[in-house]
Parts: sequence; C-alpha cells; structure tokens
Amino acid sequence: MLNALNSRTAAATLAICCSGIVGASAFALPRFNDWAEPASIEALPGSATSVNTPAVDGCVSLARDGLTLFFNSNRTGNQDIYMASRSDTDLGFGAPVRLPAPVNTAADEFCPTIDLGNRLYFSRVVGSDPGDLYVSHEGPGGWSNPASLGSGINSPIMDESTAFYEDEQGNRVMLFSRRQVSGADGAIFASVDGAPATPIGGGPDSSASDNRPSITHDGLTLFFDSTRAGGLGGPDLWVSTRSSTSEDFGPASHLGALSSSGFDARPTISWDGRELFFSSNRLGSESAAPDIWRSAREKTRSGPKEIIF
Repeated sequence: MLNALNSRTAAATLAICCSGIVGASAFALPRFNDWAEPASIEALPGSATSVNTPAVDGCVSLARDGLTLFFNSNRTGNQDIYMASRSDTDLGFGAPVRLPAPVNTAADEFCPTIDLGNRLYFSRVVGSDPGDLYVSHEGPGGWSNPASLGSGINSPIMDESTAFYEDEQGNRVMLFSRRQVSGADGAIFASVDGAPATPIGGGPDSSASDNRPSITHDGLTLFFDSTRAGGLGGPDLWVSTRSSTSEDFGPASHLGALSSSGFDARPTISWDGRELFFSSNRLGSESAAPDIWRSAREKTRSGPKEIIF
C-alpha cells in the first residue's frame, strides 16, 4: 500500500517553506504567491466524488510526495481512518479506502498523521478517555498493532493531531494538541525525542483554544486552528513563524483569506509548501458537517528576497 512511498519519499526535493516575513537566514528559501481561493478537494481534476460526503470528513495528513492522503470520516458510523491516492499533485484523489484492522477498530480512530518509515500516528478513543495517541507501522505484512505513545504524551483529555520536525540540534520534535471534547481549553504541546510533553510558548499559545498543529519540515512555520479573538467565527486558521528552532514562535497571524464564518480546522501544509488542506463546513460543503478543502499557491522567482507568506 505505502511501501512504494518510501522510494518516492527518498527522492523528494527537500524544499523548505515558511510564512510571514523572516530574516536574512531564509533568503535561499522558496518564495510563493498568495494562496488561491479555497475550494473543495473534489474540485481537483479527476477527483472521485466520494472523498467528501455528507458525513464528517477531515483532519487531513498528506504523504511527503503529495500523492497519498489520510483523513478521518464517520461515513459508516464510527470515526475511522481512510486513505486516498493520486498519480500527480495537480490531480484529484481517487476513491478513499478504509484502513483495515488493527488500525481501525470498533472504537473511534481519528486525526491521522503519516510520517517517515510508513509510521501512522492517530488518536483512538480508549474507554472513558476521549482520545489517546497511537502509532502503527506498515510493513510487508500490513499495519502493525498500534502502540500507545504512553503517559508522558497522552492525558485524560483529548490528545490529537501530531506534526514532526527536526530541530537545529538534530532532535526529533513532535507537536500535538490537547483539548476538551467540547473543543475548549486547547493548547499545543511539544515532545523532544519522546520526552514528556510540555506546552509550547510564543504566538500559538493564547487564552483561547489553540489546536491541531501542522509545521513546515524546517520547524519554522506553524499552522494551527484557534478560537482566539480576531477570527471570523468558530475556529479559524492561523499561522506563526520564527527564524530559528531554538526560538519561540512569533505573534500569530490570522489566515483571513482562507478562513470562514464556519468551522475551519487542522490546516495541513504539504512538504513542498504549495498546498494547504483543512477541514471546513463553509458554504459549498456537502452538509453542515466538515468537508476537506484545499488551497494552493505557486512559487515565484520575482519579488523581494524575504519570503512573503
């Protein structure tokens, strides 16, 4: 299923993206035009019509080569994890396939993240716990039995939406969010090389609910959703940048052109920085439940050396 992904991943261009205007150290990084107007993911050419449904569809993760999409949906009753593929990053995704056991079970599984080595991180409802983080690895025999990330990461409330980067010291950093089932009291946490998680500081941390991070692979640009003041209603999409992984993130900027008055959550940046996927129930969705939406931008060779998000 994903075994062929490794060879494509190894050959992927390590393009670095970030947002906001950053310092001189980023002069060599790619620059981008503005984000295009968001559209349903099914607007991509050749898309299957079953990617979005009247049920909940969202909390997307994209493989590094941009060809495999993971998301959760309750189209059959439970929240389960699905996968859809495409042959080119300018084309739509084919019909989604529900992942087999032991990834999906009679419990709810949601908010997947696909990482290097075919590791799939996701949340699972366990008894009275509304969501703990697990990881499964796909090998020749299929998906391994998911393992809990343990008490240093998981908590009695909902833990979800992992994101990864390597810092300047070579440490592997995992980000995720922790919140109440209602969506309240959300905060973004970091774990360095598997150590117990601690809240991150800087612009992504507010008195509102800040959730579901996605980070560029250089660790410098963080996308997330938040209910903080300055949005358009409900959770909106926000972004925060920094010039070094040893620093806190700077003030958060509202992605007003991508947000709506409805529910907008878990923005997911592609590895090449060109696509942003997110969940939304804005006008044009198939129902009041969230669908998967997408915006894209193109690299530009002109303009100032600073990177304008």
